[in-house]
Amino acid sequence: MVVCKSFLLLTFACFVLSVKGKYFDPCYKDDIKCLSKATEDFLEKTYNGVAETQIKPFDPLIIPELNVVVDQAMGLTFDFKNINITGLKNQQISDFQMDTSKKSVLLKTRAVLNIVADLKIKFTNKNKEFTGTYTASTTALGASQYSYTLTKKGDNEFFDVGPETNTCEIIGEPVVTISDNLASALENDSDAQAMKPDYEDNKTSLRKKTLCQIVETAYITVIHNIRAVAQIFPKSAFFIDI
Repeated sequence: MVVCKSFLLLTFACFVLSVKGKYFDPCYKDDIKCLSKATEDFLEKTYNGVAETQIKPFDPLIIPELNVVVDQAMGLTFDFKNINITGLKNQQISDFQMDTSKKSVLLKTRAVLNIVADLKIKFTNKNKEFTGTYTASTTALGASQYSYTLTKKGDNEFFDVGPETNTCEIIGEPVVTISDNLASALENDSDAQAMKPDYEDNKTSLRKKTLCQIVETAYITVIHNIRAVAQIFPKSAFFIDI
């Protein structure tokens, strides 16, 4: 299970945030409609980041590098560089659960993502490498689960978000392509052709596994931004009933 939910910001999603003079009202924690609307508005206004805060840009989101062991038995590894992800600002909440007795949160979102990256394919068992570019379009369901505590600061209480566990599910068949030069190099390599039948038999699951590792990495920034927002505003800015 891949820990990924990016893909994005949203857990204390109906907070009071001043953006060009506009404020959002707090929500009841079980009011998914209110939380979703507040989150969508927030994402639209902050995807470029917010100056003088710790809220980072997230659409496009750039991941400098990522290593994915696609299939250990086959010795197939993808080394990604300069991963560019777009679509996170349009994600929607599909579920939000807050257990105030256990002080835990489960946040689920859905996003249509487009991904472009430089790619080095490695056959580790054969000591071979092939380079090119990688593009993908997919719909991802992300889920983040984390604990929180409440910290008193003056007359207000603030959320302190704990470490998260992110999981990811790719919906449907992802569309994945590689550059012509990379495809040609693989077509002309005997080891790549020998591996191809095994890869084709598991292509969809391997593609989903790869994409989920990208998404789960993206959610590191998402949860970072949740922590950043929680440090700025008290709990009453997010929720009416907590």
